[in-house]
Amino acid sequence: MYKNKDLPPEVRAADLLSKMTLDEKMLQMSICGTISKAYAEFCEKGEIPPRAGTFLNPDEEKILNELQDYCLEKTRLKIPFLPASEALHGLQDARATVFPQCAGIGGSFDREAVGEMADIIGNEARAMGIRQVYAPCVDIPRDPRWGRMQESYGEDPYLVGELGARYVKGIQRHEVAATAKHFIAYGIPEGGINLAPAHIGERELREVMIEPFKKLIDAGVMAIMPAYNEIDGEPVHASQKYMRSLLRDELGFEGAVISDYGAVEMLHNFHAVAENALEAGKLALAAGIDIEAPAPYGYGEEFKKAVQNGEIDESLIDRAVLNVLTLKFKVGLFENPYTDPERIKEMHSKKAVDLALRLDEESILLLENDGILPLDEKKIDKIAVIGNNAKDSFLGDYIDPTENCVDFYTGMVNRLGKERVLYAKGCNPVSYTQSEIDEALDTAKKADVVFLVLGDRATAGGGIAGAESQNREVTCGEGYDMHTLDFPPSQKKLFDAITAIGKPTVLILYAGRPYTLEKDVERVGAFMFSFGGGEQSGNAFANLIFGDKSPSARLSVSFPKTVGHIPCYYNYKPSARGSLYRKPGSIEAPGRDYVLSSPNAWYPFGYGLSYTKAEYSALSAQALKNGDIAVSVTVENKGNYDIAESVLLFLKALYAPITPFVKRLRKFEKVPLKAGEKKTLSFILGDEDFTYVDANYKAVKFEGRYKILIENLECDIRLGGNEYENG
Repeated sequence: MYKNKDLPPEVRAADLLSKMTLDEKMLQMSICGTISKAYAEFCEKGEIPPRAGTFLNPDEEKILNELQDYCLEKTRLKIPFLPASEALHGLQDARATVFPQCAGIGGSFDREAVGEMADIIGNEARAMGIRQVYAPCVDIPRDPRWGRMQESYGEDPYLVGELGARYVKGIQRHEVAATAKHFIAYGIPEGGINLAPAHIGERELREVMIEPFKKLIDAGVMAIMPAYNEIDGEPVHASQKYMRSLLRDELGFEGAVISDYGAVEMLHNFHAVAENALEAGKLALAAGIDIEAPAPYGYGEEFKKAVQNGEIDESLIDRAVLNVLTLKFKVGLFENPYTDPERIKEMHSKKAVDLALRLDEESILLLENDGILPLDEKKIDKIAVIGNNAKDSFLGDYIDPTENCVDFYTGMVNRLGKERVLYAKGCNPVSYTQSEIDEALDTAKKADVVFLVLGDRATAGGGIAGAESQNREVTCGEGYDMHTLDFPPSQKKLFDAITAIGKPTVLILYAGRPYTLEKDVERVGAFMFSFGGGEQSGNAFANLIFGDKSPSARLSVSFPKTVGHIPCYYNYKPSARGSLYRKPGSIEAPGRDYVLSSPNAWYPFGYGLSYTKAEYSALSAQALKNGDIAVSVTVENKGNYDIAESVLLFLKALYAPITPFVKRLRKFEKVPLKAGEKKTLSFILGDEDFTYVDANYKAVKFEGRYKILIENLECDIRLGGNEYENG
């Protein structure tokens, strides 16, 4: 019956499960992260028992196809393995297209582009035979010291959920399962240190952290990856409260749950809630972990013996395996588990490269500009490109650089020609020599304009311990958290030296997290920021710098003034940024809240400059018969450049039974406007936009007074009964 492709996946999975031995079942609950070793044994012996139900990163089609052939032809039940890979902002394959990092994509506020990106990633994954990707990341990061902040689409749950849902739909239309991660509250680690506990109340968990996961579940996401962290003493990988009661019973998730790398073992050697591997496996199984990565630890031999002697109920194994098999049937793995030669020929197409360029252009932020930009290339002779990221542009975590990647220096050379672009490295991310500084100074003095290209470096491919294995100075990424958000000493030394010579200077910062450079940027003519470039980053920067395009990105996360200003996010509670009688101070005039500073962000969520000005007018709200409210606003491009304006609608409850947020993003739209063009946009607000989590931790609709906020405009409404009234 399970071989009948016309039957529903759930029916086929149940039939196959009924025919499986315990060994065959447990095989489906594990991952093999060393497919090359398995293939070497296969070539040596001509046969090999399948090591696992899932193999990671099989980047050679010959390996994948031959091992799948063996599974389908030489094993008893002919169950193919599930090929999986990372694909956060591009598939990890040298032939695939590299898109910019997710925090930058979030700042594009462009749903359509994210959907197109996911469609390309899904197609390229399917070409390589990959049928599950470990993306998207829909964490809500609230501590910029955390090295993984870059991996999410931003600090706002509505934004993250909307873009994450588009990613899921784009990926899964190619019979590739998306994996939403990391469930839940992973982005608020204590001290900003990866894997650290999350200190969060039940209501905040529900109002902020759950929203994007709920959107992805509603979008049909096929898999979930839990977070490494603990919440109030419960490691998520061992929590029936979060992984069963919340995720499955309440949110309605029906797909497969795969552990994060080593997370089951961490229940023993890190969280100290399991005395040994067997106890770790028991906790994980009871919590609903269907697949253990990257190799059996909790689900090992002792675990199997415990099942055989009745210590572990085999029905729990059946429940896990049923989820895994259903996933395999849903992606069509039994019908066609192989790579697709025709699709491989289409990888890295012109369409994909053009989209990578567009997304880079839409994700690069202009944060300061005294008028130096855009540059007129006819009025300059030579530019100097200086800094650790000039030729080693930060791509962000979980992507491999390829020969197609255009760094900042190459982008400038493509634009101006090599003879007009001078280069000096100046320093490494952390270390430097005085001779490097001196060379950079000599280079800068010969140029009309200096581009200081500084910031972070990630591991190649991402992941913990990459710096040690690759002998790289890594400052950001998984496991690379910082106690400071200032320049590392090497970059500060170079920055101070270059800006002291008085040349017109533009600071280009590639970084996976905000930096706190409020005083430093006063010394440059412009400040541009990338959360991690895609393969067209250098060309995109050139297009923006020379005015072919006007910058359109807005910040997806808030930038604090200093580390002492953390936490720093826009959707806080009314009491969170000082007392009712606020009098923020400064060094010149001490006050309170803080004594020597304002608690406000340096650059807030949604901030971003352009070369032109969008003017907003005619904000209005009108009740509809079905109880929704229609909002309209007019946007006019008052400048001389064509722009793509991100229109953000925030909702503010003036009073509520539970303290409201100062505001929440509820709608957004990216609208193209030619120079002088005017457009009127419409939004519909429904019941879901007017909910809060009540005293019983239930999401309920609040009827009361609200403000609708768009840019510098606001509109009062009163929600009462089934009517909306303009206030």
